[in-house]
Amino acid sequence: MKMYRLLFSVGKDRPGIVHDVSTVLFDHGANIEDSRMAAMGGRFGIMTLFSCEAVDLDKIRAGLEGLKKAGLETSLHEAEDPTVTSLPAALPLNVEVTSMDHPGIVKKVVRILHNHQVNIRSLNTRVTRAPLSGAPLFDLSLEAAVPEEKPILVVKEELTALAGELNLDLAFKKNSPS
Repeated sequence: MKMYRLLFSVGKDRPGIVHDVSTVLFDHGANIEDSRMAAMGGRFGIMTLFSCEAVDLDKIRAGLEGLKKAGLETSLHEAEDPTVTSLPAALPLNVEVTSMDHPGIVKKVVRILHNHQVNIRSLNTRVTRAPLSGAPLFDLSLEAAVPEEKPILVVKEELTALAGELNLDLAFKKNSPS
């Protein structure tokens, strides 16, 4: 029987981490279905959705134990088949924010979304340096789903008002093709 699992892996950033994790999964009968990977703060993190047959799960677990010797921490979690997981009807909301970096931007943006039961599908942030001054710049990009019974215009208006209060450059993007 085909089953789905989420694998979280993190270790000191070095070449070969993706190779090590993907090799363990492939060699033990798993198929990577979806993943997100990034280097942050000197560490490399991997979030991977994979499928496998139930009989292969113990072999996969044993293979993941071997990754500890390579300096990786891993955790395995049950997941659902993404092709049969039903999502409630919703409108897409894609937002990009840029500003001078200061604490609280993420909290204040997501508080508005939470107040309207907006489901965040993806959220990425990073701090870079301004080209001439070297001042820290904050970038936020998110994809979310606004429940169909919630007025998306109200959500956008509240985000726009917040942008004015915090001096944020806010842009609503078109839905990216899946």
